[in-house]
Amino acid sequence: MEKKRSAKYNTPKDSRLLESDKEIRFELPYETEFENLSYIGVVLYETWHVPGHHHEHFELCYVESGQGWFTIDGSYYTVSQGDLFITKPGESHQGAAAGDLPFRLYYLGFNLEQMRSLEVEYYKIGFNRVEKDENGLIKSIFDNIFEELRMKIFLSKPMVQGLFIQLLVSIARIYKASSQERNHGAKKLPSDIIEILNFLHAEIRADLTINDLAHQFHISRSHLAREFKEHLGVTIGEYIRSLCLDKAKHLLLETGESVSSIAVKLHFTSIHTFSIFFKRHSGKSPLEFRNHNTSR
Repeated sequence: MEKKRSAKYNTPKDSRLLESDKEIRFELPYETEFENLSYIGVVLYETWHVPGHHHEHFELCYVESGQGWFTIDGSYYTVSQGDLFITKPGESHQGAAAGDLPFRLYYLGFNLEQMRSLEVEYYKIGFNRVEKDENGLIKSIFDNIFEELRMKIFLSKPMVQGLFIQLLVSIARIYKASSQERNHGAKKLPSDIIEILNFLHAEIRADLTINDLAHQFHISRSHLAREFKEHLGVTIGEYIRSLCLDKAKHLLLETGESVSSIAVKLHFTSIHTFSIFFKRHSGKSPLEFRNHNTSR
C-alpha cells in the first residue's frame, strides 16, 4: 500500500483546514448563511480509533474503503466499503478500523435545527444504522463538497450548501427505503467486551494474553473467549495480532522510527520476534515492507 500524503490546497476564508498525513478536516462556521454544517473530514490511516464519546449534533460516517466497526450505547455494528453509519445527538458511540485492508473514512458533523422536517426524518432512523450506498451517489456528493472546499471556486459557499442538502436528503431516502433485513444487524455488546475493546485500542501491545485480560477484568477465561468470539467473530488472539500488525504498518510507513524501536513500542520480546511475526502475517520483513511502500 502506498504511503498517503496530504496535498496542500487553497481554502476559502470562511472555513478552517486542519490537515496532517492522517486526516484532512474542514471546520465550517457558516454562522450567518448556513449554520447546519459544522465540520467535514477524511480519515486516512489504518489504525484509526475513536474512543467512546458523544456530542449534541448528528454525525455521518461513510466508509470509502476498508473495514471497521462502530458501537452506539453498546450496540455493535460492522461496516465495510460503501457503508453509511449515523449517530444521533447525545448517543455514546465509538469506532475503529479493522483488518488488513487500506482504510479511508469520510465523516460529517451537522445539526438540523433550521430544517425541522428533515430533522424529524433523521430522528426516525431506527436501530439499524448501517446502510449501503448502492449506486455511489453519497460518495460522489462527498467528493464534490471536498472539491468546492479545497479550491477557491466562485460561489463555493452556496454550492456547498446545495450539495449538503442533497447529501442529507439522499441519505434520508436510503434509510427510508430500507425495509428489508440487512446483513449488518446490530448485536448488543456486553459492557465488559466494550471495556476490553477500549483497553486493547488504548495501548496496542503484543504481549497481552487472554489470561491477562480475564484477570484484569475479573472474567473467567472461558467466558471471555466465548463472548469475544461470539460478538466480534474472531478470537482475542486474532484481534490483538491484527491490531499489532496494523499499528506496525502505520509506524513503518508514517514515522521514521527504527524497527527495533517499533518492536519495543509494541511490547515484542525482541526485534527478532517482531520480524518473524511481521513477515508471517504480511509476507515481507519490516524493512522490506517500509522500503517497498515508501520508494514509490
